[in-house]
Amino acid sequence: MRSLIVVTTFLLCSRSNLLSVSGCFCESKTVEVQSGENVTLLCSAFSKNRQQTDWFRVVNSSKVSCISSMFGVDGDPSYCDGFDGGKFEMNSNSSSVSLKISGVDESDSGLYFCGFYRNRHTVIGDVTQLIIK
Repeated sequence: MRSLIVVTTFLLCSRSNLLSVSGCFCESKTVEVQSGENVTLLCSAFSKNRQQTDWFRVVNSSKVSCISSMFGVDGDPSYCDGFDGGKFEMNSNSSSVSLKISGVDESDSGLYFCGFYRNRHTVIGDVTQLIIK
């Protein structure tokens, strides 16, 4: 059920450049990079007290994949299946969460977003469309 709420909220957020709905404060942006370059995606943190932060990717407007998770601000990231080969690096501090992708290629294209779990609620953060040229 929680994943359905996350996907539904995400879809609502992705319909606008800036949309504020319950559980969502989404800013949508597009980042274009050349194949082989490194890119760092940023997501503004909403609270120093967030319990968990997650990064996700949507491919072909239908498949949502978990990339990584981190408990607390200072936790060690864990990577989901297929994202644990060292190409993806999640970092966090008190004001933002980042996802560095090294040596991008066309398969890395897609919609990326972060989510915060705090106080029993999932909050969707910034949404980034990554385009690889």
